[in-house]
Amino acid sequence: MLTSEDKWKVKKTPFDSIDEEEKKELETSYTPLFVSLCLQRGLNTVEKVQNFMSPDATWIHDPFLFKDMDKAVSRVMEAIEKNELITVYGDYDAGATRL
Repeated sequence: MLTSEDKWKVKKTPFDSIDEEEKKELETSYTPLFVSLCLQRGLNTVEKVQNFMSPDATWIHDPFLFKDMDKAVSRVMEAIEKNELITVYGDYDAGATRL
Protein backbone atom coordinates (compact mmCIF):
# COMPACT_ATOMS: atom_id res chain seq x y z
CA MET A 1 0.00 0.00 0.00
CA LEU A 2 1.26 3.47 -0.84
CA THR A 3 1.81 5.98 1.92
CA SER A 4 2.14 9.72 1.67
CA GLU A 5 5.93 9.35 1.84
CA ASP A 6 6.12 7.02 -1.16
CA LYS A 7 7.43 8.43 -4.41
CA TRP A 8 5.94 7.56 -7.79
CA LYS A 9 8.39 6.03 -10.21
CA VAL A 10 7.59 7.45 -13.63
CA LYS A 11 9.32 6.14 -16.72
CA LYS A 12 10.96 8.78 -18.87
CA THR A 13 9.23 8.81 -22.23
CA PRO A 14 10.91 10.40 -25.22
CA PHE A 15 8.78 12.77 -27.24
CA ASP A 16 10.34 11.54 -30.46
CA SER A 17 7.39 9.18 -30.96
CA ILE A 18 5.13 12.14 -31.82
CA ASP A 19 5.41 14.93 -34.34
CA GLU A 20 6.32 18.49 -33.35
CA GLU A 21 2.80 19.91 -33.79
CA GLU A 22 1.25 17.23 -31.55
CA LYS A 23 4.05 17.73 -29.04
CA LYS A 24 3.44 21.49 -28.82
CA GLU A 25 -0.31 21.08 -28.44
CA LEU A 26 0.03 18.41 -25.77
CA GLU A 27 2.63 20.43 -23.86
CA THR A 28 0.48 23.56 -23.85
CA SER A 29 -2.73 21.73 -22.93
CA TYR A 30 -1.52 19.39 -20.17
CA THR A 31 1.19 19.06 -17.54
CA PRO A 32 4.44 17.33 -18.50
CA LEU A 33 3.76 14.48 -16.05
CA PHE A 34 0.31 13.84 -17.51
CA VAL A 35 1.66 13.91 -21.07
CA SER A 36 4.40 11.46 -20.08
CA LEU A 37 1.84 9.07 -18.57
CA CYS A 38 -0.34 9.34 -21.67
CA LEU A 39 2.59 8.59 -23.97
CA GLN A 40 3.48 5.53 -21.88
CA ARG A 41 -0.04 4.26 -22.50
CA GLY A 42 0.02 4.86 -26.23
CA LEU A 43 -1.99 8.08 -26.17
CA ASN A 44 0.29 9.91 -28.58
CA THR A 45 -2.10 12.34 -30.25
CA VAL A 46 -4.22 15.19 -28.95
CA GLU A 47 -7.33 13.36 -30.18
CA LYS A 48 -6.46 10.20 -28.24
CA VAL A 49 -5.80 12.19 -25.05
CA GLN A 50 -9.07 14.12 -25.45
CA ASN A 51 -10.99 10.87 -25.98
CA PHE A 52 -9.35 9.45 -22.85
CA MET A 53 -10.31 12.54 -20.85
CA SER A 54 -13.94 12.43 -22.07
CA PRO A 55 -15.03 8.79 -22.06
CA ASP A 56 -18.41 7.85 -23.51
CA ALA A 57 -20.75 4.85 -23.36
CA THR A 58 -18.51 2.81 -25.66
CA TRP A 59 -16.08 2.43 -22.74
CA ILE A 60 -18.64 0.41 -20.78
CA HIS A 61 -18.10 -3.29 -21.30
CA ASP A 62 -20.94 -5.80 -21.37
CA PRO A 63 -20.75 -7.53 -17.96
CA PHE A 64 -22.29 -10.66 -19.45
CA LEU A 65 -19.03 -11.24 -21.31
CA PHE A 66 -17.60 -12.42 -17.99
CA LYS A 67 -17.62 -16.18 -17.56
CA ASP A 68 -20.69 -17.45 -15.64
CA MET A 69 -22.18 -13.96 -15.19
CA ASP A 70 -25.64 -15.39 -15.87
CA LYS A 71 -25.14 -17.82 -12.95
CA ALA A 72 -24.02 -14.99 -10.68
CA VAL A 73 -27.04 -12.86 -11.60
CA SER A 74 -29.40 -15.81 -11.00
CA ARG A 75 -27.88 -16.44 -7.58
CA VAL A 76 -28.10 -12.79 -6.56
CA MET A 77 -31.72 -12.64 -7.70
CA GLU A 78 -32.48 -15.80 -5.72
CA ALA A 79 -30.86 -14.29 -2.61
CA ILE A 80 -32.95 -11.14 -3.00
CA GLU A 81 -36.15 -13.15 -3.38
CA LYS A 82 -35.32 -15.18 -0.26
CA ASN A 83 -34.29 -12.04 1.66
CA GLU A 84 -30.79 -13.48 2.21
CA LEU A 85 -27.78 -11.39 3.11
CA ILE A 86 -25.36 -10.74 0.24
CA THR A 87 -21.66 -10.09 0.62
CA VAL A 88 -19.66 -8.83 -2.34
CA TYR A 89 -15.88 -9.24 -2.35
CA GLY A 90 -13.60 -7.25 -4.59
CA ASP A 91 -9.95 -6.58 -5.14
CA TYR A 92 -8.14 -3.27 -5.60
CA ASP A 93 -7.11 -4.18 -9.14
CA ALA A 94 -10.25 -6.02 -10.22
CA GLY A 95 -11.39 -3.22 -12.52
CA ALA A 96 -11.13 -3.33 -16.28
CA THR A 97 -9.29 -0.81 -18.39
CA ARG A 98 -9.45 0.21 -22.00
CA LEU A 99 -5.75 0.94 -22.31
